[in-house]
Amino acid sequence: MSHDERMAVCFRALSHPTRARLFRMLATDPDIGRTYRTLQHASGLTDATLVHHLREMERGHLLARRRKGAEVSYIISAELFTRAIGRAHGMVTARRLASAA
Repeated sequence: MSHDERMAVCFRALSHPTRARLFRMLATDPDIGRTYRTLQHASGLTDATLVHHLREMERGHLLARRRKGAEVSYIISAELFTRAIGRAHGMVTARRLASAA
């Protein structure tokens, strides 16, 4: 997968307001994460809608799923996303520097 494709996957994973809100909820405790039920209660989403958005975020490499017994927790796993943000920032910075010269 190219750098551009990886960046697009990451940004696509946050391209919906509901996923951005879930990401913000998870970012409050990035090492601990939140259980599925906690996310469902806090978001008010139905099972089908929450599963859809969590899967999209997993596909975008923003989340990791942890199972402990019957309970499933989600934590931010944003290494790929952090690199994509860094690349995007680098592109913008380089463009600004070139324009200023």
